[in-house]
Amino acid sequence: MPGIRLFGRRFNFASDDLTISSLIDIALRLPLLVTFIVFRIKDESPDSTCPTSFYNGYFYPLLSVYSAITITASFMFFISLRGTPVKNTRPRRHMPLLIYIRLFLVLIDIGINIMGLIIAIRVFHMCAIILRATILTTIVLSWTVAIALFIVLAFFIDLTGVVTAEKKWEMRIKLIFCCGGGYGGQSSDIKNIVKTLQYLFDDERVDLVPSDVAAGLVLLQQEDTLEERSMNITQNVPIELLKEGLYYNSYAQSAFGWFSLAYQYRLTFLPRILFITHFRTIGFCCGCCGYCSPCCRNQDSVNDPCGTQYATLRYLLRSQNPVILYANFLGAFHRAPFYIAADNEKKTIVVSIRGTLSTTDVLTDINAVEDILETELFGSGYCHSGMHLAAKYILDDISTRLTEIFTKYPNYTLIICGYSLGAGIASILSILLKSEYSHLKCYGIAMPGSVLSENLAHATRHFIYSYVVDVDMIARVSIRSLEHLRDRIVDALNKCNRSKLRLLTMTLARTLIKRQQTFRSMSHQTETLIDDTISNSATTANVNESISQIVLTHHSGERAHLVMPGTIIHLYSTHRVGLFSRGVSYRAGITTYNQFSQLIVHPRMWLDHFPASYSTALADVIENYDQISQQIV
Repeated sequence: MPGIRLFGRRFNFASDDLTISSLIDIALRLPLLVTFIVFRIKDESPDSTCPTSFYNGYFYPLLSVYSAITITASFMFFISLRGTPVKNTRPRRHMPLLIYIRLFLVLIDIGINIMGLIIAIRVFHMCAIILRATILTTIVLSWTVAIALFIVLAFFIDLTGVVTAEKKWEMRIKLIFCCGGGYGGQSSDIKNIVKTLQYLFDDERVDLVPSDVAAGLVLLQQEDTLEERSMNITQNVPIELLKEGLYYNSYAQSAFGWFSLAYQYRLTFLPRILFITHFRTIGFCCGCCGYCSPCCRNQDSVNDPCGTQYATLRYLLRSQNPVILYANFLGAFHRAPFYIAADNEKKTIVVSIRGTLSTTDVLTDINAVEDILETELFGSGYCHSGMHLAAKYILDDISTRLTEIFTKYPNYTLIICGYSLGAGIASILSILLKSEYSHLKCYGIAMPGSVLSENLAHATRHFIYSYVVDVDMIARVSIRSLEHLRDRIVDALNKCNRSKLRLLTMTLARTLIKRQQTFRSMSHQTETLIDDTISNSATTANVNESISQIVLTHHSGERAHLVMPGTIIHLYSTHRVGLFSRGVSYRAGITTYNQFSQLIVHPRMWLDHFPASYSTALADVIENYDQISQQIV
């Protein structure tokens, strides 16, 4: 529902969001209240000599305030359970009044603790031990709750009207990313991010709070489970593409360094990294040599003072055993870590780019405003701004190095790969280098769904290969799909007849446990990799008809439509899959970017983006390739 209004300002929480907080308030206060009452009734212990001034000046006032707080919190709890998120909010119309009363009681509680603290100190040694402990607990609890309450109110206040909308989002970005020191970007880049966030969340027709989004996703998850969804397969996947995808997936994942090591070896990570780095690192800091000692560094890597990332990289690639020619581990806003390796078995020079790992990488992801991309071979088009800037940074760093490398390795071919954000950067970098290296190929594992404009996506089919597992949400995230998801959430909440707490507890639990079938059937189309008859206008018009006209947006066409590049290999399961499913069997097919135009709300939409899902899916399809090919044909 719309954010609640207090003191003439809007706050980013709703009246039905106070159920859990009220219950916690009751759970904290009620035991102390009962302890006070029981102690006063049975105060017959010989060591209890609390004077009357203590009871009259501190004990009874505090008892009264705690009783009032418990009663008020109980009313808030029951009222917040009434009605529905959007359709029926009238039963919760008195919630602002209860919040005012609760805040007033907090002020009284603070006043009693300040005045009563003086009295309590004077007679503290006279009272029973259990009462002393209760008094200390009460004082700590009162101040903690008061401070937390005002921090929460300050955090959730909507500053619209006080500052401009642009300034509001910029302040939020600075708060999230280390108070402004975490992004280190230019003002124009931050403005691009602000522009994207405003476009999605500052629509005047949409007034959502975070819990509304969570409840809406639960509703959409139920809806998407019942939807009949077919696969649009245009061509079988050659087994060579699958094997190459699995092979270069190792390169793409190894770019994460110590994180990839920790992910693969959760239980033995610490002893492994100590062994790999010859005990040079304790807590990722150089131990024996000092932080900046040259003996810890490697001459082929930069921004790796302790040498731990380089050593970890060599360990992760021990099965391929490549020659690591250069590595740059700088991770910053529009700066993605990468490395260059010579694979003597495949006769390839591999440039592998790391995906999202830090908060600055998230900022690069969010900088989704379209940049103009001028190319020699494919003309002009548009691309993801954050990925474009990161690709240009890598290009400036490696252009001269690649010339020297291919002088040393003249018969090798160039491979560029990456995972997630790294895959998007790799695809743009491939376009920039294709005119110079005609033999170049790009393997994008967990490719994002918003990278290139449609004309460039078509033009790159013969050298960029994008791999997507099942319902991976990153492959379906774009400005258009997020806008559509937002409108679906609003529509679902408008139709909902259940309370938000019920949605976020029982309904969510049932949907997480239930095994769901995402793709039920498959339509085998022509042998072309991309269906050229599907135009941009047709895609825009193909909007879920269940969305009410009130929330249906029409301004998405004002932005350039960015899609997934190249040939798209979709690894999908036709079995019933749940959040905790094991041993899932996959199939593979070449499909179009239109297949990923909308987000599918599924329990595994995030887990399918994890590295293990891609390794498992590719290995499973390769192992059962002959059987799968017969079923598809």
